[in-house]
Amino acid sequence: MESNFLLVLGLIVLGLALPLLVFLMRLLSSILPYLYATARIRAKEARLLKPETLEEMINTGSVAEIASLLENTEYALAMQGLVLESAESIEQLLERQTADIYSEVAALVPAKVQGAFSFLRRQWDVRNVKTVLRGVRAGLAAEKIMASVLPFGTLDTELLKKMAEGSGIDDVLPLLEATPYGALAQMLPAYEQEASLLPLEATLDKVLLEGMWREVEARGPLQVLQPFCAARIDALNIQILLRAKRDHLLLADVEPYLISGAQASQCLIRAFDEVDDVSALVSELEGTLYYKPVMDALADYDRNGSLFALEKALDETALAVGRDTAVKQPYGIAPVAGFLARKDVEVRTIRAIARAKEAGLAPEYIRELVVNV
Repeated sequence: MESNFLLVLGLIVLGLALPLLVFLMRLLSSILPYLYATARIRAKEARLLKPETLEEMINTGSVAEIASLLENTEYALAMQGLVLESAESIEQLLERQTADIYSEVAALVPAKVQGAFSFLRRQWDVRNVKTVLRGVRAGLAAEKIMASVLPFGTLDTELLKKMAEGSGIDDVLPLLEATPYGALAQMLPAYEQEASLLPLEATLDKVLLEGMWREVEARGPLQVLQPFCAARIDALNIQILLRAKRDHLLLADVEPYLISGAQASQCLIRAFDEVDDVSALVSELEGTLYYKPVMDALADYDRNGSLFALEKALDETALAVGRDTAVKQPYGIAPVAGFLARKDVEVRTIRAIARAKEAGLAPEYIRELVVNV
């Protein structure tokens, strides 16, 4: 009798425990492929430059001293064969080391999300196309342009080389027609009218981020990036709208460049033609995560008419969302995207410090260029 009771009790316990065991097994099977990759990513994050190192760079007397500080960092291995005495040579170092980092991270990502990682590679397509467009417009030799192109995106290197050999922007844009960036070919009149690359670069950002938004909205590995993606879209849209309001443009003038998706920037779009100035437009952000940081930076705009502080606040807010997403989703593609975003900020910061130092700017001005993550 007692044995029957124990048997029944055991079966009941097993029946209750089985769903939990199945859940735990599924959880472990979804996490295990990422454990090693996540550990390596965390280690790399720990080796990003500390604020005190950036402060030392700001206070150096020359670009050569910046290079000396980098000798004791992750950039040391990429220094071989480079004479680091100018901002341009520092940029070569940054590009070389960034390519190494992306290649290493790509090798860490589990096979099941390699497709998701290809989305991150497309960011380098956009960066490379912008590099080529700027070089061609400046009349640089193809070899010099290609020296700044990182062969890490999805675009064929030979295509980028052919673009770099173009004699003008009108030669370059048709070459993109068969790529995901074919929309640029339709933007030649806008480029010629404005005599600026801004319409082309805004279109590139739009193509990239709208494609990203479609992917994160689908149910797949990228869905965890939805908050970060939304923040990036909102930050770019708000920046476009602030510039347009400063320049007394209408919404219709910039609407083709606004990126669909996300929500916070929609309130500015709806109110754009109804408000008179930048300050009034910023007030429309009330109730969003951008309101306080942008309001805090508004005094700088009122003082000098530059949107730099506001745009920096938007970038920092978007990056903070990326960092928080990586913390809340510690396994999967989120930590990878978060790390690469922070790495990109580090590279841009070092580049800005080197250029400013070469231009002879005082430390207090250089300090304002640093984006805090």
